[in-house]
Amino acid sequence: MKIKYKDDITKNIIPIKSKKSSTISFRIDEDYLKKLREETQEKKVSLNTLANQIFGEYIEWQRYAERFGMVSMSKDAFKYVLDSLDDKQIIELATTIGQKAPKEFILFKWKKIDSENIVNFIKMYFGHCGYGRYDYAKDIENNNYTFSIHHDFGRKGSLFLKSFLETLLKSTLKKDCQSIVTENSLAIFFKE
Repeated sequence: MKIKYKDDITKNIIPIKSKKSSTISFRIDEDYLKKLREETQEKKVSLNTLANQIFGEYIEWQRYAERFGMVSMSKDAFKYVLDSLDDKQIIELATTIGQKAPKEFILFKWKKIDSENIVNFIKMYFGHCGYGRYDYAKDIENNNYTFSIHHDFGRKGSLFLKSFLETLLKSTLKKDCQSIVTENSLAIFFKE
């Protein structure tokens, strides 16, 4: 399907397939149910939607993170680590991590390295690890990928994330990328 935008650029849009659902019943601790109902009120979602989000989080991320041996760190602790390093050390840290850990995790979860799994990893990395919020776009006609990332780690955080993502793309897909960096955001562009 093609959509024409105001700026007269035609974009390809991939229709989203709806997932099949199943009905299941199970017993749950009353205290857990009370907390879940409170959470649904805060988020203004149904209990069913919240349960699906929780199950999805576990199936798509948590079970792999646990098996892979991931460690959680607060944003403040991560920022403290970055602030204690100079720029050269930050680049070295990001490069070392970016060369090995993503490739191993991608092979662990998806069993192959390709553009789709790299994109899925980056989405997962920012969606679940707390490194920032992202926006993603793919230009299907030109095979261009764009990630825009906003974070709260300052200039050193931008330097770390830029170096990490560039190394990830270079070490897995053998692709160079372009980036635009500000104090609390960056955009990464690469071709398939």
